[in-house]
Amino acid sequence: MRLLAYLSPLLLTACGIAFQAKPIPQQQNIDAIQQATPAADGFKTFIESQSPPMPWPINAWDLDSLTLSALYFHPALKVAKSDYAVALAGITSAGLRPQVGLNGQLSHSNRANGDINPWSYGLQVDLPVITANKRQINIDIAQYQADIAKIMISETAWTLRQQLSLDLILLAEQQAMQGNLSRLQKAQQTLLAAYQKRLDYGVAGKSDVLPIRLQHDQSAWQLQQLTLQIRQTEQKILHDAGLTEQHNLPLNIAPLQLSQILKARFAQSQAYADASTIQNTALTNRMDIQRGLAQYAKAESQLRLEMAKRYPDLSLNPGMIYEYGDKIWSLGIGTMLNLLNKSSDLWAHAEQVRQNEAVRFYALQHQVIQLSEQTFIKYRDAAKLLVTLTHEYEQQSGRKVQLEKQWHQGLIDKTEYLQIEIQFYSAQQRLITQQANVMRALQEIENVMQKPIALSQRATASANQQQEAPAK
Repeated sequence: MRLLAYLSPLLLTACGIAFQAKPIPQQQNIDAIQQATPAADGFKTFIESQSPPMPWPINAWDLDSLTLSALYFHPALKVAKSDYAVALAGITSAGLRPQVGLNGQLSHSNRANGDINPWSYGLQVDLPVITANKRQINIDIAQYQADIAKIMISETAWTLRQQLSLDLILLAEQQAMQGNLSRLQKAQQTLLAAYQKRLDYGVAGKSDVLPIRLQHDQSAWQLQQLTLQIRQTEQKILHDAGLTEQHNLPLNIAPLQLSQILKARFAQSQAYADASTIQNTALTNRMDIQRGLAQYAKAESQLRLEMAKRYPDLSLNPGMIYEYGDKIWSLGIGTMLNLLNKSSDLWAHAEQVRQNEAVRFYALQHQVIQLSEQTFIKYRDAAKLLVTLTHEYEQQSGRKVQLEKQWHQGLIDKTEYLQIEIQFYSAQQRLITQQANVMRALQEIENVMQKPIALSQRATASANQQQEAPAK
């Protein structure tokens, strides 16, 4: 019985779970990355769980389906969810109560003073007492950190969606330009053949043919370059969706008609009609604004904790000693006296941290206001130029139709009509480029407000729904 009393502290501390090493499975990770495919059952279940549900199988990939693929496969979101899981575990650990201590002692006397019993046994319990509500303040700090990590999940999901939006706009611009260059090259080839005949008959000189040949060769080179760029953009879309091309080619991406999207957006009542509306939405809706507020609240709680440390924690030490035949009960009270470090220095540091978060939040608001003004001006100017280029394109289109009729009626030469057709394709190129610029300007407004307005109205709610269930 005595031996048990002596060994009880050691037994209590040894009743833990043994550590088990868990090396990173590098090859298994590589295989999982390379074999990720939307055809997997897990992704199908994920799609079916969305609200509103998305039809399965996905035959043509648009922004919504690509975003869901990124939310399921992209490692950036997995990291954000893992950080959130760590933060949740921090709340649990912050709420743990201090451990109860147990101390034992054993002494032996030489009986020089005539002791009845040469042995002395002692057992003492340490009961920590946390004062000034420090435990709850630590829980609050951990909760704010979890809120920050939760917001980061939404920010990451939004960033993935925004990148895919820009990818699709670029792909639509490149595909439209590819069709334009194909038709332009065909018209230039026909015009070149007509001038070559004139050159053969001696009606035209080499100086007449050379510019047309150079334009034809330049268009052919641009078309080749554009074909390569389209392939690269499609690959980038695949990667931004969290996939590799080993098991996912070809990925049928739904065509995006920029002119139709812009026409529909211009016909709607626009929530981005002025800079102040953009600014007000951004200052209340942006996730980095919400994260900045959470970081400031965390800094305030840290200051509260430093101020609470003015009140030292206590330790109650009841015990019992069998001392050479006598039974002695004792009760001790312990605390920590902070004589070396001044509490005011710790408060000053925590106060400076809080002030730093306030300055950062001010700078963030300043940046958002400036971005609101800049993006609106950029969109407004781009939209005005688009209107001008649309009028020019319509004029060129009308003139092309008119001259085509005259050519079929034999009123003008074919080369004259082909030159007008080439001018029409040039005007169409400028229009395509400007339509893409306006769409990108809309995407910048969307990114400032962090509110879907351009390509899709489906929000990133699926990422928020998973925040309570961090990555496995």
